[in-house]
Amino acid sequence: MAAHHPVVIVGSGYAGLQLARQFRRHAPATPLVIVCADDGADYPKPQLSHAISKRQSATDLIRKSAKEVALELKALLLTGQQVKAIDPERQVIQLAARELPYRDLVLAVGAEAWVPPIGGDAIDEIITLNSLQHYQQYQEQLANSQRVLIVGSGLIGSELANDFLLAGKQVTLCDPTDRLLCSLTPEFVSERLHNVLAQAGCEFAFNTTLASLNQQSDCLLATFSDGSSVVVDSVVCAAGLRPRIALAQAAGLNVNRGIVVDKQLATSAPHIYALGDCAEIDGQLLPYLQPITLSAQALAKTLAGEQTRVQWPVMPVNVKTSSYPVQLAGEVRSDDLIWQLDEDDNGLTGQAFRQDALVGFVTSGQHITRSMALIKQLSEN
Repeated sequence: MAAHHPVVIVGSGYAGLQLARQFRRHAPATPLVIVCADDGADYPKPQLSHAISKRQSATDLIRKSAKEVALELKALLLTGQQVKAIDPERQVIQLAARELPYRDLVLAVGAEAWVPPIGGDAIDEIITLNSLQHYQQYQEQLANSQRVLIVGSGLIGSELANDFLLAGKQVTLCDPTDRLLCSLTPEFVSERLHNVLAQAGCEFAFNTTLASLNQQSDCLLATFSDGSSVVVDSVVCAAGLRPRIALAQAAGLNVNRGIVVDKQLATSAPHIYALGDCAEIDGQLLPYLQPITLSAQALAKTLAGEQTRVQWPVMPVNVKTSSYPVQLAGEVRSDDLIWQLDEDDNGLTGQAFRQDALVGFVTSGQHITRSMALIKQLSEN
């Protein structure tokens, strides 16, 4: 009987909708249901890091309404629905008011913004921008804030700092590490991005954490673990993401940092798959657009009857700090790398070698136009 049931996708973010679109290419008539906790609108999530400087509202970012998405995909789109439980044996999910059977179930539930432990009486004032709904809730406050503290100097934190600076805000960036993009790029790239943001007016609080946040008149007093403090109008936390694993864990699926899947995106339970920010593939969390796209393409074929393993090409990572854009791929963080640098007023190209073989690269500024040739070279090694 389950063979006649629909394919059910839980989540309407980039991963869920990309999968649905790819699946429709291979299976145009198979019943498809998408269940989501939000309003189901299609929007480009990476653009949340650039919306303030572009003066875009949440409505401006919507590409298609839920109704338009449902028509495009010939799918039943259930919005505002929380999945309460999964019953793998009976192949049903439990919604608030009913059960929904599935032929195959795909968890594309994403990740939660992580907020580190912080004291004070204003911790409820901390903003996260992990969804269009978050941005819609805080867009007016952020537009009116002149002094902004950003917690976290990774990819998203750096992009947000760049965007708020372009919007004319006073920005302070806080992180427990000693530099920007510490876990992503080599130190010489961090240094150059640091200089660009500093020239734009950014203040940095490295080697410290936000210890407390307290209301002070109509402002916020942020106190750091090193004893220093700053008065701001808003605090945005970009300290990282944590995959949503609770639903899978409660259903008895194998979880670690994320929902554990194999190269076919299959979980430990039959007929249940996972992809996107919530999925852990070969011990890796890959919360970037290209691996999610490739995962969706492979899984769509599998769900349509053609068993397909996801394969990874050389996948660049883009840091969209428009004042100093960065692109990197391959190995760039190992201590045994030999770097060959080419830098001019337009940017930088760094090639990482091990035993005379190119194993990684980083480009910045206008030099990112060189990335395609370097990707090709890496692919051939």
